[in-house]
Amino acid sequence: MKRRLVRFVPQDPQSKTYADTLESGWRVRCLIPTVLLVVMGLAPIMASAGPAPRVGAVVPPRIMQRLSQISRNGLQDTAPPNDVLMNAIAGALVHSHRPHILYVGADYCPYCAALRWPLVLTLLRFGSLQGLKFMRSSATDVFADTATFSFFGSTYKSPWIGFEGFETSTRTGRPLMSPPRPVRSLFNAYDAPPFTMDAGAIPFLYINGLYVISGSPIPPAIFKGDDWSAIIAGLGQPTSAIFEKVIPETNLLTAAFCEGMVKPPRRVCESPGVMVSRHFLPKP
Repeated sequence: MKRRLVRFVPQDPQSKTYADTLESGWRVRCLIPTVLLVVMGLAPIMASAGPAPRVGAVVPPRIMQRLSQISRNGLQDTAPPNDVLMNAIAGALVHSHRPHILYVGADYCPYCAALRWPLVLTLLRFGSLQGLKFMRSSATDVFADTATFSFFGSTYKSPWIGFEGFETSTRTGRPLMSPPRPVRSLFNAYDAPPFTMDAGAIPFLYINGLYVISGSPIPPAIFKGDDWSAIIAGLGQPTSAIFEKVIPETNLLTAAFCEGMVKPPRRVCESPGVMVSRHFLPKP
């Protein structure tokens, strides 16, 4: 089946679409405005957590616990990753005492929305996220209203890794967070050829000077029409399309995060799924 590559170019938030079709393949990225860089049982769980999830609301503890359980279960899945967009680099260490991960995205971007699912699951294997928010991608673009999360206002705690997430725009395209100069420098250096042909686009993930991901290895189309409840339910079903796309990518990210750790947690870094994924890490 022929697949499309769509390049996302933010314009007027009121416009019907920002997308331009370029060539075959679904590896897609969202262009970030330059100014921002310069300056199964889930249904009962959701129901018992109170009001239905809404965009901008903090994810309640019960849902975070469910995501953490899904993440732990996924360590046993030995399926190989579906698509490896990761590149090996010889970059600067953000911190020398422990691996540090930097993410740059935006709430409007459906490809950022897709990447956040395995990223959140990976982060939960090493620590805890507080203040994570429910989010949907732009309502006026391709893969409109993709259910996801936002790192805006969140904090991450871990004894093994550090993480900083920057959402540069809201889901309507308004400026939100401005990455500091060191992050912009890494973004400009590695969100460019030869690591990607779409220089300055998002999502962008920098893994402690070892790897970068430019784009989403997961097609947003697999989440089409699903709310958070349906997606999380799919993540708990090993036979679902969502599980088969997201969990192997989570294990690959985990393998990348484990690299460079002085004393990695064995229960995570030596789990069956991560050991298989380690073979797919790109070589320098």
